[in-house]
Amino acid sequence: MKNITSLKIAAKKFTLRNMLQLYQLCHTGGHELYIYSKKTMCKIKDIIELETFRMAHKEQEYLIVVEGKKAVQLIDRFKHMIEPAQKEAH
Repeated sequence: MKNITSLKIAAKKFTLRNMLQLYQLCHTGGHELYIYSKKTMCKIKDIIELETFRMAHKEQEYLIVVEGKKAVQLIDRFKHMIEPAQKEAH
């Protein structure tokens, strides 16, 4: 059974490194990745599309939606990956 979960992330915390980590987690796990800004939604099919979306939509925050069998675990793992970056920024 597929699960769907989401995470709201500030644009300044969605760095290139974090973006690559998220894409890799989704891609290797066979999960679907969607990114929402205030005006646009995009189903991410490849890494270039993800970076293009991030560059074209300069927003304060994004909503990341993951669909797949272990979507909740994937988002939790991603949260733990970005937490050290958040602590260093302060």
